[in-house]
Amino acid sequence: MELFVMPAHSPPVLLHLLTPRETEILGLVADGLGNREIAARIGLAEDTVKGYLRSIRTKLGTSRRPVLADMACRAGHAARPKGAAAVRPEISDAETTTLRLLAQGAGAREVAKAQLMSHHTAKKCIRRLLDKMGASDAVHGVSLAWSWHILNADEGARS
Repeated sequence: MELFVMPAHSPPVLLHLLTPRETEILGLVADGLGNREIAARIGLAEDTVKGYLRSIRTKLGTSRRPVLADMACRAGHAARPKGAAAVRPEISDAETTTLRLLAQGAGAREVAKAQLMSHHTAKKCIRRLLDKMGASDAVHGVSLAWSWHILNADEGARS
C-alpha cells in the first residue's frame, strides 16, 4: 500500500525545499507542539502558522503531522518533545510496528489492517500506547519514539 512507502526523495532533499521559517516550524511540529503553541513560541498569529504549514505540506507532499514529525527527525532534527524527561517505557515489537505505521501516516484503519485487528481495537491500542508513552497525540508519540531511539534503532526495517 503506497501510504506506508516514504517519498522517493530522501527527507534531507525534501527539507531543502523549505525556507528557514518553514524549517523552524517543522521542527516545532516534530517537538509535538500544536499550532497555537507554535504561534506563541515564535511570535506569529495562529493563522500565519497555518499558512506556513499549508506550504510545508505542499512542498513535502503530505498532510499528516506524524509524517512531518518523522521526516524532520529522519533528517536530523533533535526531537525535544514535551514530556521528553519522562522515563522511556518498554515498547513491544507490535507497539514499535504501530509507531512506525503512525510515523508513515497510517490512521487507526491502516493500523488495524496491518495488525490484523478491528478498527475499534486498533483505536484502543493506539490510545493505550500513546498513554503509556505519556504522549498527547500521534505526533507527540512519534517525536518521543525518535527521542528515545525507538524508531531509529533499526533504519533497515523502515522502507
